Amino acid sequence: MKLNLGSGATPLKGYTNVDKYANSPGVDVVHDLDRTPWPFEPDSVDEIAMSQCLEHLEDCNRAMKEIHRILKPGGILKVAVPHFTWQLAFTDPTHKHFFAYNTFFYYARTPSYFDFAFSSCKVRLVFGKRLSVWNILLEPIFNLFPNAYEQSPLRMFPALHVEAILAK
Repeated sequence: MKLNLGSGATPLKGYTNVDKYANSPGVDVVHDLDRTPWPFEPDSVDEIAMSQCLEHLEDCNRAMKEIHRILKPGGILKVAVPHFTWQLAFTDPTHKHFFAYNTFFYYARTPSYFDFAFSSCKVRLVFGKRLSVWNILLEPIFNLFPNAYEQSPLRMFPALHVEAILAK
């Protein structure tokens, strides 16, 4: 099974689309992701897509624990969230959390800060190519040195999103 959590107006073909709003297009399962446990069996999901949703949840740590619970061993989470340098991360009053390059590594560390841990984590910063031609050139460089990017005035070139792929 493949889930698209927080599908909203962008349901994905081949996925079970989950959203708390029944009137969202293509929703297969209506569920508020702030309410746990989610209506899926442990170790039952092969892949989860979660784009622009995690930042809206009350407790992203609890959501990550629930994702870990329902993913099969070897299952994959593909998540995208706004990067903290992007002004729209702060503009939307429904955003409750902000994310940096290293955020998702906390869920894959041993010893873990949590009572669960993903086995691997890959992260990249995504920059708006249409917004600045410089971003086409700078994105690969900033992804080679993400901590230098986040800790310096280079942040004047804001990243749009953090994309992470975590495996259980």
